[in-house]
Amino acid sequence: MKNEVLNEMRIVASQEAAIIDSETHRITALTELYGDSIAQALHNAIPASEEDKKRLVMSPEGAYYSNADSTAGGAAIFYSGLVKIGDPQKNKVEALLPLQPLMKSIAAREPLAAAVYFNTFDSLNVIYPYFDVISQYESKMNIPEFNFYYEADTEHNPERKAVWTEAYLDPAGNGWMASSISPVYSGDVLEGVAGIDVTINTFREDILNMDIPWKGLGLLVGNNGTILAMPDRAEELFGVQELTSHNYQETVKQDTFKPDEFNLFTQKDLKALAVDITANKQGLSEVSIDGQKQILAWSTMENTGWKFIVLAAEANIFGVTNHLKHELFEIGMYMILGLFFFYIIYFAILNRRSRIMSGRISEPLMEINRIATEIGQGRYHQEVPGIHVIEIRETAEILSQVGSKLGEANKSSSEAKDALEDREANMNAMIQSIDDMIAEINDTGIIEKVWSIDRKYDYATAKGFEGKHIDTLLDPQTTHRFMSILSEVLKTGETVGMDYEMSSSRGTLWMQALITPIMRKNEPVRKVCMISRDITERKHMEESLLNSKELAETANKAKSEFLSSMSHELRTPMNAILGFAQLLEYDSSEPLSASQQENVKEIIKAGKHLLQLISEILDLTRIESGRMALSIEDLRLGDILEECFTWIQPIFSQNSICFRNEALSMYEELIRCDRIRMKQVLLNILSNSIKYNNPNGMVTVSVHHTEARKLAIVVEDTGVGIREEDLNHIFEPFHRILQGKQIEGTGIGLTVSRRLLEMMDGEIQVTSVFGEGSVFKILIPLG
Repeated sequence: MKNEVLNEMRIVASQEAAIIDSETHRITALTELYGDSIAQALHNAIPASEEDKKRLVMSPEGAYYSNADSTAGGAAIFYSGLVKIGDPQKNKVEALLPLQPLMKSIAAREPLAAAVYFNTFDSLNVIYPYFDVISQYESKMNIPEFNFYYEADTEHNPERKAVWTEAYLDPAGNGWMASSISPVYSGDVLEGVAGIDVTINTFREDILNMDIPWKGLGLLVGNNGTILAMPDRAEELFGVQELTSHNYQETVKQDTFKPDEFNLFTQKDLKALAVDITANKQGLSEVSIDGQKQILAWSTMENTGWKFIVLAAEANIFGVTNHLKHELFEIGMYMILGLFFFYIIYFAILNRRSRIMSGRISEPLMEINRIATEIGQGRYHQEVPGIHVIEIRETAEILSQVGSKLGEANKSSSEAKDALEDREANMNAMIQSIDDMIAEINDTGIIEKVWSIDRKYDYATAKGFEGKHIDTLLDPQTTHRFMSILSEVLKTGETVGMDYEMSSSRGTLWMQALITPIMRKNEPVRKVCMISRDITERKHMEESLLNSKELAETANKAKSEFLSSMSHELRTPMNAILGFAQLLEYDSSEPLSASQQENVKEIIKAGKHLLQLISEILDLTRIESGRMALSIEDLRLGDILEECFTWIQPIFSQNSICFRNEALSMYEELIRCDRIRMKQVLLNILSNSIKYNNPNGMVTVSVHHTEARKLAIVVEDTGVGIREEDLNHIFEPFHRILQGKQIEGTGIGLTVSRRLLEMMDGEIQVTSVFGEGSVFKILIPLG
């Protein structure tokens, strides 16, 4: 009970501390809000009202101050004569005056607030409510020397958060108080300190109104041990009188703190506890003050770091408990004597009744013993005899039910055994029907059991390997590899495959094996199952296919070299044919007739077509033979597109195709490609969009980003489209799609374009709706 009382005392200290902590936390939040408003006001610099400007004057000593209150009730202004007051200083004052309604609102809404103020680094003081500052302040007062300023500066408060001061004498005339102060920064420059004052008398009234049990009293103590507030009885106990007011016969020129006699840690009876109270957030201790034992409990407030201390006389706390202890001792003695005589009588009666009960129980127990014996001999179904003792009768019924269940379980066990034997027979038949070799091998490589063997081998010979090491079947190198795989399988529990060679009566065979761990319940993995299959025929087939592939690649290389050389050989005479045909077309000395002109044009047209075919075949063979060299660089997209559009624009006009450029916004993007080959790809796609378009059709070019750091150049036409079954073939060499009309082309352009894009780490995609048009998307890496 004493522990409960002490625990309650801790709770009282914690609860009362939490109440005061919540009040200071509320004021801290208001201080930070007020500080943020000051920073905004200094930044916005809203002009003050004419009324506020008129009440600002200069004193003979150089101080700039307010000589009267505003009609609505405003703040007092004091700019110390330490600073030469010029336009910048006056502008700062005017920027702060619009905050007067906020200061007034904070003072009205916060009942603990005695004053709301802002002090600057150059000794400007803006404080609400108004008072006669010139009579209260020294004309050249240096405000940053006071604790309500410097305790929030960079040296004392590097974290730039709101803090609370110790108790001090207010220069503004409000007596002894503590302040919540918050620094106001402009970048890394400390402009000043915003604060809200709470008088010591306010805290004292809170302490006086506390209802602390055991006639206890509460103390509010600062970080350094200074008593911030205490009730009258504490004044009597410590021999000091609380400072709640001050007679201001002269101005306060420097920090004034409470005298040493108000420091709790200087009290002779409490000096020993100073370290514990300072170091621990909560605690409980016994102290002796003026020869009287006291119980002291304390709790720390998170927001301010102050301590709330509850002090109560030990006699008041434990008086009821000690009285109750004495009464309980007397009651206990009477109870012990009463129980002593009660148990003498009780055991005498119990002895008599036990003799009677033993006779009633022994006969039913003999019946239960008989039932158990019958069940043990296999006669599981037993009738329950009439037994008068309910508990024993229930035991007999349970035993009878157990016998019945044992009978059923025995029947089920027999049936399960028969089913297991049938399943084992089926399993053996299935194993014997498998052509693969199946063996059980332990972790040392010993073949413990052969379950099945390939029908090509003698089963009896295979069974002869049981009990022998795997190296009797495999050569040393293969044995070493098998043992490594065996260790891996036993360690990981995963199935691993391996191919190996082995010698047999039929020569060297290739085998493929799967090595699987055998996992048994509640046992470590010590064995594996190896299933081996003869893959010699498959190996021979793979070798044959590999030889065929090499022959095909050799033939393909010869084909590419032939096409490349033939393309070079054909290009020279073809250029000669085109040259002579053009000479005939433009020969003015001997002009051709109209029919001859038509024939020459057909020769030139066919020659150009054949020359284009030769060029594209040459590109294709270069790509396939790996002799195509690219010059990859970062290029501006707009330069590439404009060159292509300029070249192909006449073809659009000639074929009455409308061209729309929606890529202008992406011209500044950089793409990584070969300039010539990229233009070749774009011109190929654009020319196809003209060839396969409808009269008066539309071609649209747009560009957008993709997720894989690539740029998509999209060419969309309103042409004849591509059938779904043809989409997978349009990139094959010499593949032409029949669209109902004869369209010039070689059938190689898309193949070359796709190969070139792949060499530039790009790709080409196509979607189409037959009869409506096609969309070709070129994906190229960003620069």
